[in-house]
This record gives sequence, structure tokens and C-alpha cells, in this order.
Amino acid sequence: MKSLLAKLAGFSSAIFNFYAPILKSVFASGAAALLPIALEIVRSLSDTNKTGSQKREAAVKLLTQTATKQGIDAAESVIRFTVESAVQKLKTQE
Repeated sequence: MKSLLAKLAGFSSAIFNFYAPILKSVFASGAAALLPIALEIVRSLSDTNKTGSQKREAAVKLLTQTATKQGIDAAESVIRFTVESAVQKLKTQE
């Protein structure tokens, strides 16, 4: 059992070590530039009568449009990650 756990831990760390630099560069480049914009968008949508999922989709759409206008190339996953990060940041500020 102990060797199985050691193998699983080694496998997990190998995967993490492989993907961590890739994920860091992908998210850091796009998300860092988009986070201030996402914060403003999420803040502006917070007082609307929309449901949470409607606000999320509106924020994703607005952030995608803004990123495109500003020449920021970000995948939808980065956009969604940034919107969710902005929501969490605003929740901690309340």
C-alpha cells in the first residue's frame, strides 16, 4: 500500500511539474491583463436583476468583446477563469 501511494504521489507531482509552467504562462499573461477590466464588469453587473448565471454569461461576453477591442488574445477558458476570479475578489471585499 505504501509503495502504491508513493507511486501515485510521484505520478501526481510529475503531472503537476509538467503542466504548472504551461498553465502559469497561459493564465498569467491573459488573466493579469484582463482582471482589472473583469472587476469593473462584474461590479457593474452586480446590482442588476439578472440571475447569477445570466450575470456570468454577460460578464464573459463583455470581457471577450473588450479583450478583442484591446488586442488581447485570450481563450474562453481564460476569460471565464478571470470572470470567476473577479467575482471571488469582490466577494472578499464585501
